[in-house]
Amino acid sequence: MHRRIKAILIIISLLFSLIVYRCLDISVLHQKNFGPQKVNLIERSVAQRTFQFRIDNGRGQILDRNGKLLSAAYTPKVILFPFLKTIDWPIDKLSSITGVPVAKIKNQFNGKKEPFTLEGMTKTLTSEKIDEINNLHVSGLISMLSQDKDDKQLAEHLIGIARENKEQYEKQYESDRDYKPKEFGVIGLEAQFEDFLKSDGTSNLMLHVDNLGKPMFGNEVKYAKPSNPFYPVSLSTTLDKDLQQILEQAIDQAKLQKGAAVLIDVKTNNLLAMVSRPNMNFQNLYSSNDNTATNYALLASTPGSVFKTVVAAAAIDQGIVKENQMYNCNNNLVGKYEDEEKKRKGNLNFQQSFYESCNYTFGQLGKQLTLKNKDMFQAYAKKLGLDGPVGWTGSVYHESNFSQFQNEGKPTYFVGNYLSDKLLNSSIGQQDVKVSPLAVANMMATIARGGSPKQVKVVDSVLYKNGTEMFKFPEQTLVDDYLAPDSMQQLRELLRGVVTDAKGTGNRYTSLPYSLAGKSGTAETKVVDGKIVEQNKWFAGYFPYDKPRYAFAVVSLNVSNEVTSTSDTVTSLIKSIYNFDKNHTK
Repeated sequence: MHRRIKAILIIISLLFSLIVYRCLDISVLHQKNFGPQKVNLIERSVAQRTFQFRIDNGRGQILDRNGKLLSAAYTPKVILFPFLKTIDWPIDKLSSITGVPVAKIKNQFNGKKEPFTLEGMTKTLTSEKIDEINNLHVSGLISMLSQDKDDKQLAEHLIGIARENKEQYEKQYESDRDYKPKEFGVIGLEAQFEDFLKSDGTSNLMLHVDNLGKPMFGNEVKYAKPSNPFYPVSLSTTLDKDLQQILEQAIDQAKLQKGAAVLIDVKTNNLLAMVSRPNMNFQNLYSSNDNTATNYALLASTPGSVFKTVVAAAAIDQGIVKENQMYNCNNNLVGKYEDEEKKRKGNLNFQQSFYESCNYTFGQLGKQLTLKNKDMFQAYAKKLGLDGPVGWTGSVYHESNFSQFQNEGKPTYFVGNYLSDKLLNSSIGQQDVKVSPLAVANMMATIARGGSPKQVKVVDSVLYKNGTEMFKFPEQTLVDDYLAPDSMQQLRELLRGVVTDAKGTGNRYTSLPYSLAGKSGTAETKVVDGKIVEQNKWFAGYFPYDKPRYAFAVVSLNVSNEVTSTSDTVTSLIKSIYNFDKNHTK
């Protein structure tokens, strides 16, 4: 009998000890990382009895070169907590200030279990109106600037996005298993600079409630935010918000469906604006069938006759251009007589062949050049700043090969037998030749400026929260070798002639307010039954011609011959920048 009692008491003691240990484990030992999922029990407990409204995700901001915000915008909002529907408060005064009828304000509380923003305001929330609302002194009613959750933003492919994703967050930060809804960069600068921009904690409006959802501790809504004076840091980019808007408007007005445009400051070689289309489909971003997140400004694609700029530079510099030599441009690329009369250009010299983009001439020049050096195309692409990646790459703290641009495409030139007819196609920017719009714009900036080609910079510096400089990205050259000044000047004159010559492929741009130099390109991308059904349409150049300030590249990808989105974009862009400069020149 005593043994049974003793055994039962031992079992009870063991069970009680287990219960005590379990309570100790929950409340003391592992309250911040409980169980296999490492759950923070304190935060989960607080979250169950706290209403929160996020004001800011806590990530570092991305600014343009003038300090204007490029990442998520902040707009004035009216924030309402759900418990207001159960108490009396001056809802009529809020209606008067915002222009939202009382009935519509009340309807917005239906089904709400979390704080929300007032919708349907017909009056602008000025700073005076914000003060007027807050001076009502209603707990649970607050008006203030809050970060927008709308995905629409300028330069969306370049700036990129940050997203809440538990699985990906824990994969990227394996040591931080205490998951909170944290955002991290998945595309663009947000991803490339994740280690700089990552959040140190969100800023929130908080209200403690009881189990019925009613306020505790005197109905006071608190504003909680990280107190670190140095973090998060900000990225000071080289982008110009006004020029970015101009480029986006130009490309959208031209109805460019798929493609890109790039604008570079000739003097500094800094990126001023970059646009890719189509717009991102944020609802289906991770689908393998959705390519809207692709930044076509960084993707290498077939350039067509834009590549003749490289062949022309090599021909001039290598001395194979003869002053009086004529080329039979009634012939096609392989030397056969053109069937269509409109394609016959007659006998042309080197300069006129460049203006009118004669394929036969550049096929012959390409053969001559590669017989001298099979890597001639790449050698001169390097001298002109076309051979990439061309984006800023260098040492940043412990990382020796840090790239500012995400997934920048590498160029290709010619693969195969240099004695085959495929070489002729490569000489006119077809076949295996592929380059990115960023690289093409960089080539035009190099030609306009002269000297060594530079890397394209998009982030100038990283700034602490208090505005002091944390890291400065220095100017860097791509290669020390460059085209001889005399050869470069001849190349500039060729690019100008494309626009000024009556038969030049860029003659349509002669009436623009800024003088332009550049090169067009049309690359076949899809042929059906011998007919070209899809092509890449390019134009790249710089302006003003006499005192170059801007270099650019525009491409419409996989379009029919009738589509004019490239030329329409160029026209709109130059006109708009001219007007912008006129209104902003002191």
